[in-house]
Amino acid sequence: MIPRPRKMRFTEGTAAKDVPVKEEICAGLGTEEYRISITPGLIQLEGSGDAGLFYARTTLEQLRMIHGEELPCMEIEDRPAYAYRSFQIDCARHYFSVEELKKMIRMSAEFKLNHFHWHISDDQGWRIECKRYPKLHEIGSVRAGDHFGGCCSDERSGGYYSRDEVRDIVDYCGKLGIEVVPEVDMPGHVLAILAAYPELSCLGEPVEVGMKAGIFKELFCAGREETFVFVENLLDDLLELFPGKYFHIGGDEAPKERWNHCPRCQKRIEEEGLKNGQELQGYFCNRISSYLLSKGRIPIVWNEAVYGGNLDKEVVVQLWTEDKDNQIQAHLNKGGTAILAMVENCYCDYPYGMHSLKDMYSLKADPAKLGECGEDSVLGAECLVWTEFIRENERLEELCWPRFAALAEVGWCGADCPAYEDFRGRLEALFGLFEKNGIHATEIEGWDPDEETAARQAEQFRMNFSEEDREESMKVQADI
Repeated sequence: MIPRPRKMRFTEGTAAKDVPVKEEICAGLGTEEYRISITPGLIQLEGSGDAGLFYARTTLEQLRMIHGEELPCMEIEDRPAYAYRSFQIDCARHYFSVEELKKMIRMSAEFKLNHFHWHISDDQGWRIECKRYPKLHEIGSVRAGDHFGGCCSDERSGGYYSRDEVRDIVDYCGKLGIEVVPEVDMPGHVLAILAAYPELSCLGEPVEVGMKAGIFKELFCAGREETFVFVENLLDDLLELFPGKYFHIGGDEAPKERWNHCPRCQKRIEEEGLKNGQELQGYFCNRISSYLLSKGRIPIVWNEAVYGGNLDKEVVVQLWTEDKDNQIQAHLNKGGTAILAMVENCYCDYPYGMHSLKDMYSLKADPAKLGECGEDSVLGAECLVWTEFIRENERLEELCWPRFAALAEVGWCGADCPAYEDFRGRLEALFGLFEKNGIHATEIEGWDPDEETAARQAEQFRMNFSEEDREESMKVQADI
């Protein structure tokens, strides 16, 4: 079974296919905890609530797939190591239908992932109908072409989710024990927003929705008070749709060139007693985070937002790169918390030859590197897929599956994860789950490619980036 249950004990006898199944909510169990008792005359499922019972059902489903019509009698007691077990899908770079998202969500629920990080806004697209600022979906959801990687199309592309579709997805997730965590990236990765409302940038000049991958110079102007009014109104509009506990506000890859030459931003730095653009980003994130906290939400940011050293400890940091000058550790030492999402272990948009299934399963939380609070600093882990170079449903599915399952077990089992070969053997036995759910998963022989295959896949992936793109990226990265 995946994730492997914490405690499992075989007892005598077997249970036939027609043995009745009884479900019961037990208040004494912990959050998401469940128990299963299989006897010759009854299969008893117990959960702490709807989520616990759902996990008991999915575990029973896996048992039936492994053992067939007649189940061995056993007792299972299980609960997660981490409360935050997440998967991310980027719908900003390429739009995916509601039906495809539901397939991915349902499959994720089978492996007990419980948060859907929905990337709905980036340079290349805004994806949700907005009542307060309709130009976001009217203008920001459509780009003039698609020039990602080797694709050079000048055909208009885009799409957005209606508010009813968003509610449908949120409701669908809720029935599967999953909370939707929307992300509106800021202060960078905002070309699609600025294409609709250019007055919110430092230059105030018209821009186009991004048509290629990369890091762009345009940011929200942190010196304009109108920017904060806009963001707060936008958040109010979105909070109507997303009732969950968490809200992601990005904060990654924000080069400071525009801020460094903007008189408004420089005035803001002086008035607030800040030292530089890095601290201005901390100020920006703190203002938005404070507003979210006042609405009962917990803000999440990418780890670059920490680098000014002034990020409020209430803000959760999502780690995807190495710590810079021990700033992440300092944030955690003052009581902050983190979600683990390191590139080499968690990013599924790379081919398996670069990030193998074994690499994904190798994610470990090292308390010594995460501050004085150790494991208490870690909320959980997340597997991610960015879609700059992913256009088709089948390609999305084969890149994510079964790698999402590896991160699901890591998040559920924590330090008690069994050896990789044990996990791989169980996964092979459950491969039929993907077929049952209509998922086009990568076949077993592709999970851990040999050196020759890995080298070929890596070279093919690098062809998505021209030499010019690489040079430009290095210049911009130096300014972050």
